[in-house]
Amino acid sequence: MQVNICFLGIGVWLVIVANVTGRGFAFGLSSPSQPLVTTVVSRKSNGRKKEYFFDRNRPFVKKEFPQIGDEVRKKEIFSSVLEHLQLLLRSTFLPTIPISYDAGQTSQLTFLMESGYLPFIFFDNLQDLTTSLRSVLATQRILEGVGVGRSGATALSATLNFLIRDGCGMVASLLFTSLAASTFRRNIKRWKFFADIMVDIGITLEIMAPSLLSTQFSAWFLPLLCLGNVCKALCGVAAGATGGALQMFWAVKLTRSEDGISEVSAKNGAQRTVMGGMGLILAGLTASWLGNIDVANSNMKMKKKGLWIGLYCGLTLLHLVCNWMSLKLVTLDWLNGWRLHRVVDDFLTSIDETPHDCRQDILCSNPTEVSKLEPIFFMPELQSTKSHLSKYPIKLGVSFNQLAKLSGAHLSTLKSIVTTKHNSYKDNYILKVGHTNTQLEKNRCILVSFLSQCSNKEKAKAYLHACLVGRALVSVPLPNGIKNNRPVVHDERQLISQAEEIGQEETEVLWPIFERSASKAGWRLDKTEFSTCGYEVFFE
Repeated sequence: MQVNICFLGIGVWLVIVANVTGRGFAFGLSSPSQPLVTTVVSRKSNGRKKEYFFDRNRPFVKKEFPQIGDEVRKKEIFSSVLEHLQLLLRSTFLPTIPISYDAGQTSQLTFLMESGYLPFIFFDNLQDLTTSLRSVLATQRILEGVGVGRSGATALSATLNFLIRDGCGMVASLLFTSLAASTFRRNIKRWKFFADIMVDIGITLEIMAPSLLSTQFSAWFLPLLCLGNVCKALCGVAAGATGGALQMFWAVKLTRSEDGISEVSAKNGAQRTVMGGMGLILAGLTASWLGNIDVANSNMKMKKKGLWIGLYCGLTLLHLVCNWMSLKLVTLDWLNGWRLHRVVDDFLTSIDETPHDCRQDILCSNPTEVSKLEPIFFMPELQSTKSHLSKYPIKLGVSFNQLAKLSGAHLSTLKSIVTTKHNSYKDNYILKVGHTNTQLEKNRCILVSFLSQCSNKEKAKAYLHACLVGRALVSVPLPNGIKNNRPVVHDERQLISQAEEIGQEETEVLWPIFERSASKAGWRLDKTEFSTCGYEVFFE
């Protein structure tokens, strides 16, 4: 009887404990239940946190037995001036990262470092600092050249020199915009580096121009000044066009959305403002230091000239190296002419080396790998010279008139092609093999006309199709032998017809594999853009 009363007392005690603590017990063991939430974390995008504890015994609670539901901070660190300053700097110069991006497990600085953004802005702002410093030094030289501090110089002559110089720059920027505006997105990295080279050339010409005034070539002062400003105008157009695209790249990479472009652009402006101010200060100190050197002594004069040349050459070299390093950190995930050529080349190489039953597992080169190999200088695009691609030139976006003329196709054949394309929504492009001159093998070329409704993804398919036709032109047997058990082709037109047929068959098989492989590698085929002849075909 006493034992039963004892067990009854223990049971009542367990029920009371369960009601108070919110946990159920059965025979001394905790019953399965959902995990309890003991802490609610409120986190701002700039890294500040506040925690709301439901547990009485948290070690960071100041009171020994705080009331349940009290709001406390994990650490009292944000009250210090240093931490507030850190938050201010981060909110001014660094874009905020959505909390869902790292689920609160990684600090923003760590994420920005791993994504490449911090190294990018380091090199980008360092090159901007060198440009600001050299620009101030060049301005000092220009003012000396137009007569500041020299007896006999008039304000009118200096004003006319500046007017002519600025006018040449304005005209050059308008002409350059008209000619190259549609090509900037295709080659963002190359145009960005082109802009950096142009500003280096422009500043160099502006520094060299005043040196001619004391020589027999003094008449070249104003032309060199104008040419230097023309180069800087070209830099302004190209850098402005590519700068927006680079900011969009970082906005998408850091926030997974294009909505972050405004903040990234604003923070980039703040960074450049600080770098510009630092450049002005350093340039002023440098100019003052060089100006205080006594040039009465010939040895000191030569020393000053050597310091000028050494300082300028060092800053220019640093400028180019920083630009090179910053552009190598940009991994664009869409295909331009060079990247498409590289990815298709690697894909066809893998196809040739992989058994037929394993082709579904082929992976294309990813954007990071291709970015490390992509040239920064301008080079010919889409010229298939490697063994795995067509050895014949590929002309993309040609007019239908040119395609009909160079292909030499019969009128009935052209009408059949047009009718088929007009009534079909598949493969919105027309591909034919033609000859640039006489119908000889060395004059062959592959012509592609894009229909007006042709998508960017279909343009990538057209290039793969053209490469496969080019390979087929080489593999089709010639009269002196038989290859792959195919009949020998004696006639040029028959050979071309057979190659086009083989290319079409291989495209139908390989394009789904390429599309799937490219998507897995991280390429966005729907944003493919490369240089073409500019024509689009539509039917009336």
